[in-house]
Amino acid sequence: IYMKELVLLGQRYAALSVAHPHVTAAATAGGILCLADITCQLTLERRSGGPLDARRTAALTAFGAWHYGWPAKSLYLLYDHLLDARLFGAANAVAKVFLDVYLHTPLLLIPSFYLITMMARGSTAADTLARLRREWRTASFGCALFWTPLCLVNFWIVPQHSRIVVVAVFSF
Repeated sequence: IYMKELVLLGQRYAALSVAHPHVTAAATAGGILCLADITCQLTLERRSGGPLDARRTAALTAFGAWHYGWPAKSLYLLYDHLLDARLFGAANAVAKVFLDVYLHTPLLLIPSFYLITMMARGSTAADTLARLRREWRTASFGCALFWTPLCLVNFWIVPQHSRIVVVAVFSF
């Protein structure tokens, strides 16, 4: 693909994301997480000789579409609304990182991930909640380590219309 076509594709995506932010974020994140899971199953888990776990792929796709399309996109828009007129530059990005990584992730994203993906794969509510309780601290700490620097760059440099793309790509 030529540079001119990539720029045009990026401009079209940006316009679509501005016009339809939630639907675009849902389709983007759902599609990327779907491809990520299929890639993982075919390469890292070496399932090329056996069947794909379609239920797992569907669960991750549903989580990506739901969570990044509505709660996460809504929060990203809210962060801008609340903070862009009050804080600038690094202070703005750091405030958004704090809200996203240290509040949104442990209190909404991680529980949502466990509930959607485990129940879609057939776990009971009791088993899902027990596993979430058991793994919540480790998952929250790991997410904070991984996402803090990435979200700092995302909130500081990346325009609003492409932030979900960045998060979904790094989730790959």
